[in-house]
Amino acid sequence: MLQILAMLLLEMQLCVVSALFTVEVPQQLYVAEYGSNVTMECRFPVNGSLNRGLLSVVWEHKKQGQLESRDVYALHNGKAHLSSQHRDYLGRAALLDSELKSGRAILEITSVKITDAGSYLCLIEYQGADYKYITLEVKASYKTINIEKRKWNEDKFAFVCQSEGFPLAEVFWQNEKNLSLSVPVNTTYTLTADGLYNVTSILTINQNMNENYSCVFWNKELNENTSAYIYSLALMSTQYGGQKPLILFTIATCVIVLVLPSALIILQKRKSFKNRCAKKDRKGKLRSTVTDENRDHDNTQRPYTCQLSHILETAGM
Repeated sequence: MLQILAMLLLEMQLCVVSALFTVEVPQQLYVAEYGSNVTMECRFPVNGSLNRGLLSVVWEHKKQGQLESRDVYALHNGKAHLSSQHRDYLGRAALLDSELKSGRAILEITSVKITDAGSYLCLIEYQGADYKYITLEVKASYKTINIEKRKWNEDKFAFVCQSEGFPLAEVFWQNEKNLSLSVPVNTTYTLTADGLYNVTSILTINQNMNENYSCVFWNKELNENTSAYIYSLALMSTQYGGQKPLILFTIATCVIVLVLPSALIILQKRKSFKNRCAKKDRKGKLRSTVTDENRDHDNTQRPYTCQLSHILETAGM
């Protein structure tokens, strides 16, 4: 009986102390973007200047649906106590020390992960003790959609849309009139090491379908949707565009092989005629004992030979 009375008196004393010392939270719900930084705040009465030696602050994290909590950050008697800090928060979680003197216990978490979401306990002891819970939600929008266009088989093409985000998104395919498609669509997902959903959706269409299409990632919980557009004509040009350079190269090679020998023969003939003409010119100058009749005959033949060479050159032979 005496033990029960002692326990009741102790609880009454704690209630009185707690009533004098109250922890408050200006915001109970925080929403952070994946990869960003977030700060969560608890406030406590200082009553003048802060005596750090009497202050202890503990932040703990509990995931949704789990009973076990993780130590995020601890300050005991004014000094950081990080020996029990969970490895997931090493180098990422810290208390903004400069704000303590104002009665603000602000926890900062950098490079927010999906696994950081959940409930956070803020426990403060300073001439009394009290605690509050804060909820952190982490979202990861499907900001970037990667598009791949490839030939599926002899009769079909495949359009592929892939993106990462959180929570799990639904994928819809639409035509250029924004009408949902009834053609077969295969959508699958995997989980990344950071807890993101890696979603891949594949649309297969016939080759004779020349419409433009779009894939829509619908994140129902965040009320967000992200779209990417795919153009069928671009796919067709991609499929056949790679063959054109090969065809042009083949034609050019054949033309060179056929024309080059003829060009060499023409050049050889031109050179031969020029050499003959030059020799005859030199012979005409060296003949000093030629008779007038022979000189006249040579002068009539030499211009004829050079003229013939000029005609052949003009004709391209």
